[in-house]
Amino acid sequence: MAERLVATAKRWLYTTNHKDIGILYIITSLFFFVAAGLLALTMRSQLSVPNNTVLNDEIFNQFVTVHGLLMIFWVLSPFAFGFANYIIPLQIGARDLAFPRLNAMSYWFYLFSGVMIILSFFFGAAPDLGWTFYSPQTSFEFAPTIGLTLGAGALILIVVSITMSSVNFLVTMFKMRAPGLKLSRMSLFPWSILITIFMMLYAFPSFLAAVLLLYVDRAFGTFYFSSIQGGSLLWDNVFWFFGHPEVYIVLFPALGIIGDVIPTFARRPLYGSKYVIGALVAAAVISFIVWGHHMFLTGYGVITDKLYTVTTVAVSLPFDVIVISLIETLAMAKLRLKAAALFTLGAVALFIIGGITGVYLASVALDYALRGTYFVVAHFHYIMVGGSIMGLIGGLYYWFPKITGRMYNESMARIHFVFSFIGFNILYFPMFLLLDMPRRIATYTPDTGWGLLNLSATVGGFIFGGAQLLLFYNLYRSLRSGPPSGPNPWNGWTLEWALPSPPPAHDFDTIPTFSDDGTIHFGSSIGLPNGSPHGDGITKPNSSSIGHGYSALHAEGLSPWPILMAFAAFIFFLGLTIGKPANPQPVSYQPFWPLIADGVILGLISLFGYSRERFTVHEDSHVESWPFRQVPNMKLGIWTFLGAEVIFFGVLIGAYFFVRTSAPTWPTPGTVFEIRNGFAMTLVLLTSSLTAIMALASGRAGNRNGLIVSLAGTLALGVAFLYIKAGEWFTLGSGGVFNSYPLPATSYFITTGTHGVHVFAGMCMAVYLLANAIKGKYVNGDHVTLEHFGLYWHFVDIVWVFLFPLFYLI
Repeated sequence: MAERLVATAKRWLYTTNHKDIGILYIITSLFFFVAAGLLALTMRSQLSVPNNTVLNDEIFNQFVTVHGLLMIFWVLSPFAFGFANYIIPLQIGARDLAFPRLNAMSYWFYLFSGVMIILSFFFGAAPDLGWTFYSPQTSFEFAPTIGLTLGAGALILIVVSITMSSVNFLVTMFKMRAPGLKLSRMSLFPWSILITIFMMLYAFPSFLAAVLLLYVDRAFGTFYFSSIQGGSLLWDNVFWFFGHPEVYIVLFPALGIIGDVIPTFARRPLYGSKYVIGALVAAAVISFIVWGHHMFLTGYGVITDKLYTVTTVAVSLPFDVIVISLIETLAMAKLRLKAAALFTLGAVALFIIGGITGVYLASVALDYALRGTYFVVAHFHYIMVGGSIMGLIGGLYYWFPKITGRMYNESMARIHFVFSFIGFNILYFPMFLLLDMPRRIATYTPDTGWGLLNLSATVGGFIFGGAQLLLFYNLYRSLRSGPPSGPNPWNGWTLEWALPSPPPAHDFDTIPTFSDDGTIHFGSSIGLPNGSPHGDGITKPNSSSIGHGYSALHAEGLSPWPILMAFAAFIFFLGLTIGKPANPQPVSYQPFWPLIADGVILGLISLFGYSRERFTVHEDSHVESWPFRQVPNMKLGIWTFLGAEVIFFGVLIGAYFFVRTSAPTWPTPGTVFEIRNGFAMTLVLLTSSLTAIMALASGRAGNRNGLIVSLAGTLALGVAFLYIKAGEWFTLGSGGVFNSYPLPATSYFITTGTHGVHVFAGMCMAVYLLANAIKGKYVNGDHVTLEHFGLYWHFVDIVWVFLFPLFYLI
């Protein structure tokens, strides 16, 4: 018994299997959903009657902020990517994601980031400014506790998690599809995830740069967002460049689920599926040029306002195509109204209401009148909860039999839908009528006339929240004693339904093959037509089982290092954050060194263990990998990561240009930052790129001594760069540069410091490569790791080529 408990604990803590990680994502996101829901119900209780005293103003604002942050970052996307982790490899015919340990690490970063945001309640006060973190409210003048700093640190960790996950999914979906499974043959759910990943790779690095600037301002006392030249406009531009695409990032996976579920229960293919995919792509692209409609009142000018009015209206048009497609799919269909179908249909109805009310906000005049009222709250929640959460719950009912091998109670699930749909509309529809009630106020007086509508909304909130208890009870009871589901209870035609329920640890005994006519072959079995669910569904190539999808002692996919590395990052950021803040004296920062030291030590141990672990990722040959057939998985992952890094550094450099062009004066070249130091660092880094190239050439030629000398030279040049940089930093800091030139010093220290961290990371890689080269590696045709290191190192050097003239010459 004890041995089995230990084995079970090790499985869930050390697993790298995509199905286990998908389950962890789903369960954790549901936990945060409950936490966010409890905060929301408490807020609704406070607003149920005038002059209520359930919460004071400060606690109310903390609940509002953390509720929004949890729902946006820790519930909606993680819930969706729990399904993506579990289902996408099954749908594309892969045995796992491309980088299993990276997948596990992304989950643990997600979990610990959520722990950090909740911990903020216990360090003075949680963030209390609204989930948008508008500046200058984020300055210590208005938010003096470290709770907001903890919130910023949590956001950094969650973005790191999202970046790892995005790189992993992109490589998997481009490089590991079953033979013959062209992109055009994928169903809507994998397409929605693929498009979402591309949006994440462009949007979240921008957000990471913004939160990094905020975090450094808060922890180290710099001046990006507390300055007049930076401040609110800089934050608004950077945040909403991410923020508006984020609305579609959390919505698209739910639309993908809807596009898989409705055709299954309508017994008809998705009408105009290629047009739906094109509409998703169009909406994704347009979403990046819409952010200005959140800034209509900032005084950008009439022409700019008109431009963003046009793009705001334009982004709604692709969704018209999607809704028409769903209507045509349902037309004349013999729809089976199972719980999954009910929730997805309800999601479509609520999304239509949210979309229509959103078009009103494209008008500058209406936006001026409505933007600060509960009308916007209603519109937002009809999209985020009505469209996304209801759609995701539909996906939970749809794939629960596949994940568990058991059926849920259908009658209870339908009751769950009825109460959820009714409660949701009683909760949010009255808010459309609160046209003159400001958002984020903790109470109101009886003479406002808002009491009845708020009481109705509160009643609806408790109905909606109570309905979710039916969901949890139903799934828990069904997991323990539900009837066997069989492999394909819905007669679905996507590939996951061809496997046992739950699927085996390795997913497929034989990787399936898709023929040009849409037929699916499993080894020597007869072909299965892609549209066969119009009849009896896909026949199973393996038998169904309950509870035997995994062995408790299945150890070949276990690794302790992902959770340890995530925990190391968590305690490191905790140590950075809970020390004595520097504001308003930048050089007075006092971190909590014991936690920082623990994080560094554990991180180094974990990195060493991670690099030394013999963890084999099996890559199937002859897979469908257009358009990257000739690009190895690792190289594509690195290129994808570097693409996100381009956006990250681009935003940092853009922030520098923003404050510099807004400042009335700026120090002339050479007066603050010595040109000779910048030139010396440039020469050192460019030379290090040359030695990195020499190392790769030596490896290819089998020259062990040349490889060792070249890697040692690269490492030494990196040390020289950081030595010169550290000397310049110390000289400037001790010379009072923050007092004389606060904004130039802020932009310089943050931008070059971030670059310096990247140089240090590259040096750590060089140490690892040098140690292996001394042992004789990389000279026998296994030099690809040197090439990967070179890509990263050259990128870091190229970034400095841009930074040198910006700070030293211009």
